[in-house]
Amino acid sequence: MVLGLALPSGGAVRTTWTAPDGQARGWAWVQHGFARRGDDLAGLAGLLNRAGFAVVRPDVASWRPRRSMHDTGWLTEVALTLGRAVDSGLPQGRGVAADGPWVLAGHSAGAAVVTHGAACLGARHGAAPVASLILLDPVDTVGGLLTAALGSGDVASSVHVHACRPSRCNRHGATVGLLDERGWPVTWHPGLAHPDPERIPPDAQAGSVPGPSPWLARVCGEPGDPADIAELARLVRAQACADAAL
Repeated sequence: MVLGLALPSGGAVRTTWTAPDGQARGWAWVQHGFARRGDDLAGLAGLLNRAGFAVVRPDVASWRPRRSMHDTGWLTEVALTLGRAVDSGLPQGRGVAADGPWVLAGHSAGAAVVTHGAACLGARHGAAPVASLILLDPVDTVGGLLTAALGSGDVASSVHVHACRPSRCNRHGATVGLLDERGWPVTWHPGLAHPDPERIPPDAQAGSVPGPSPWLARVCGEPGDPADIAELARLVRAQACADAAL
């Protein structure tokens, strides 16, 4: 289900909502990276659907400074609008329903977006808590969105950082290095390239891992082995489920 959600300052954000399989555990916000789209993380969304999460994927990519991944005010509006949509029963009325905490997972610059989003959602009185923040090879935005969120206190009950091998696509691991220095828990995946989280399959099986993009492989380096990507998928699923149950 695709919904255009109106924002207070004008315009709208395109969001894709998918329903959980079986008994619902909670809500998941899955965020793509810079210059990408929600469809690029459809596999991760499917993985969380199968784990029992209702998933929303906002499209926030833009090359313009305003209303982009580098516009803090606009991203705050997006986060609060997602929260209000769930609180008001908008997706529930269209067949995408859950009851429980939030799990936020972001790839690349999308990790910075969901870290900021966790702080926004967590500040809402009476709202569902943010149980888990899963950062897939995080890269900060030009304006330092993730770095700024570090100073806002605890943004989630649990935080998990997954780091791929350094390359120019992840600014040679600079953001992960900062998080590691700050004491955030980092799981290292030296066999994976920066784009590999986009290859996470919905069923966490190596045989269903899609092939790499030739263009991204040329830019970001040798793609990871399907078995390593399936292991990343299993870890993400296990972390999301465990955190939502706390």
